[in-house]
Amino acid sequence: MTRALVVVEPEQQVLELLDVATDFARGSGSELLLFHVTDTFDSGAVRDKMRELTGVDHNYRAGIEGAESFATDLGEALLPEDVRFSVEGAFGDSADRIVAATEEFDCDHVFLTGRQRTPTGKAVFGDTTQDVILSVDVPVTLVMG
Repeated sequence: MTRALVVVEPEQQVLELLDVATDFARGSGSELLLFHVTDTFDSGAVRDKMRELTGVDHNYRAGIEGAESFATDLGEALLPEDVRFSVEGAFGDSADRIVAATEEFDCDHVFLTGRQRTPTGKAVFGDTTQDVILSVDVPVTLVMG
C-alpha cells in the first residue's frame, strides 16, 4: 500500500487539491494522509475559513488538536467514502514539519498548494513549497492558486 501526504490549508485551493489527490488515491489504491501544520495561534478569520470549508460549526483550537480536527472535518466533508484517509496535525515551521511527516509516515507522494510569488518575495519571505520540493525524495504534485 502507498500513502500520500496531502497538506491541507484553510484556503479555497484545498478543494482542487483534494480532487486531484482523490483521483490519485483511486488510481493507485493509496491512502491519503491529510496533514495540517499551524505555525501561529490561528486568528478568528482563519478559524472562520476552516468552518466555511468543512461546513462544520466547530470552534477549532490552536495547536495540534485544532490542526487534526480541521483535517478530520475536511476529509469527512469532502472526500468520497471509497477513499481511505487518516489525519495528522503539527505545530511549527511548515516546510520542516511537512518534510519530517513525509519521512515519518513513509509517504510516497506529496500534494501541496502554492501561490505564485515574485523571486524577490521568495528571497525575502522564503517559500515553503520550494523548500519541500527540494527536500523530499518523492514526487510532489502542486496545485497553484
